Amino acid sequence: MTHLVDQVSFGAIVAVRDRLLDLQAGGRTIYRLESGDPSFDVPPHVREAMITALNKGHTHYTASTGIAPLREAILAKVKADNGLPIDNADQVMVTNGGMHGLYLVFRCMLEPGDEVIIPDPMWTEIAENIRLAGGLAVRAPLLGENGLIYDAAHVEKFITPRTKAIFVNTPHNPTGVVLGREILQGLVDLAVRRNLKLISDEAYEHVIFDGHQHVSLGSLKGAEDRTITLFSTSKSYAMSGLRVGYVVSRETLIMERMKKLLRCTTNGVNSLAQHGVVAALKGPKDATVAMAREYQHRRDLLWNGIQGIDAVSAVKPEGSFFMWLRIKPSWKGHNGKRDDWAMTNYLIDQGGVGSSPGTAFGPAGEACIRLAFSCDTAQVESAVGILKRLLA
Repeated sequence: MTHLVDQVSFGAIVAVRDRLLDLQAGGRTIYRLESGDPSFDVPPHVREAMITALNKGHTHYTASTGIAPLREAILAKVKADNGLPIDNADQVMVTNGGMHGLYLVFRCMLEPGDEVIIPDPMWTEIAENIRLAGGLAVRAPLLGENGLIYDAAHVEKFITPRTKAIFVNTPHNPTGVVLGREILQGLVDLAVRRNLKLISDEAYEHVIFDGHQHVSLGSLKGAEDRTITLFSTSKSYAMSGLRVGYVVSRETLIMERMKKLLRCTTNGVNSLAQHGVVAALKGPKDATVAMAREYQHRRDLLWNGIQGIDAVSAVKPEGSFFMWLRIKPSWKGHNGKRDDWAMTNYLIDQGGVGSSPGTAFGPAGEACIRLAFSCDTAQVESAVGILKRLLA
């Protein structure tokens, strides 16, 4: 008998990462453009806050939904910075990273057979978490060669009587597209008209380029009582290994369910890391701004290097630290194949450069790859030279 968990993959990106690390262990130089792990250190004031918490003995069980100072800091942040109409800290929940938040939301919202519309391509774990909740991810392919639009008129075509929610991710992983206010308002209006929930993943809210603005979906008219918004500290503060995210919503029933499920899964979040996030949210934002600036510099290095390559065409990221590349028919292929896995393996075999095969993100990723520029700038510079040589 097949178990539900048996339907979940181990992940193509994990497979690529493990292969790269094996090569590195064997003495090969590798370039980590397959994974979205920030290369930066935790900001000093965040590190000091965690050390202080340790010295003060804050190493015991905390309130399962998060320590009070952190929930109050989150409340202030999402009201002031994101414009979310959250009334009090009871509408805030601290999670064990953004991934845990997604698991809680889908598990507490969906009944078996419920459908959630998601963009295609989309970060792999979204569909997996919907599946674990007994739901079905309905993929709406992004439209256009450059804009990759996820608009209401297109999304509405995928609504059925089983549709429960529309999932939105901006800035978007894997394409780096940032959805503007008009597009987002259209999705909200659609959700109101069809009585659907909205789930907004805003993990990359601070990684924005070229003067683009991040708009929180839940701040828009009509979204107030139907939107669940998820955030992460991994990208904004380089706290990926410390595993702190948070969910905010005015949806009382969903929040109550999540409290129960959180108690039965992690029963709380690392106490020292929570004190660090308090400092991150209340302290100076210089490090966050500097990281975004350096990500844009890496984006430009990669973008400019790609322009001279005939084998691929790229979507210019407006946010996140990912670049989406389409493989052109003119590429000669690798080992008799010309698909996304062939190019992924070719770049590893010939140059030690990691990438993610596009089909890992859904059917729309066929003949595409994703490059991450979250690794350090020197790796990006070296990888650009190798890409030019291998794909010229």
